[in-house]
Amino acid sequence: MVGHSVRWRSFGARLRIPLTASLLSVVLAAGVAVAAGGSSDASASVSSSAPTPGSCAGVPGHNHARLVVEASAGKVVARCIGFSGSSLPGLKLLEESHVEFSTQAFSFGVAICQVDDIPAHYTKCLPTGQDYWALFLSTNGRTWTSPSVGISDIKVPPGGSLGLRYDSPKGTPAPPPHPTPA
Repeated sequence: MVGHSVRWRSFGARLRIPLTASLLSVVLAAGVAVAAGGSSDASASVSSSAPTPGSCAGVPGHNHARLVVEASAGKVVARCIGFSGSSLPGLKLLEESHVEFSTQAFSFGVAICQVDDIPAHYTKCLPTGQDYWALFLSTNGRTWTSPSVGISDIKVPPGGSLGLRYDSPKGTPAPPPHPTPA
């Protein structure tokens, strides 16, 4: 194991926003306010005016990419991020989505340890025999693949999606719902 744990909080240390669908509009609206007022990178943005979760309608940016997070069956959060350039780094997409997460560096790259306090407590990132955050990438908007690198080495192309699913270590990890092309 290389490195140390990093904890990202998009709304500061005191406020936590759960990934429930009922609060999605609040999170998106707050995310726009934070991105507009405090972001040092204007190349990526998220929209609260999108008609459906994860829709890119009304999201500024020449290119778009999605984040699809499934914490448990039926609880899916999707966000669309606008950006300029030929691709968006995976960590940047996660940061710009305003979803709380923590990571840890390993020899294969940076791994996701926790998303929106799931798991609520952990002493080891990617613990043997326990549920973990499986990572997926879709470059065509239809098919998920499991990357062989950590999120720090992923580049999401325009129209692509990054997927996270809290999954069992038994068997092949199941991807989140199919992404819609960004």
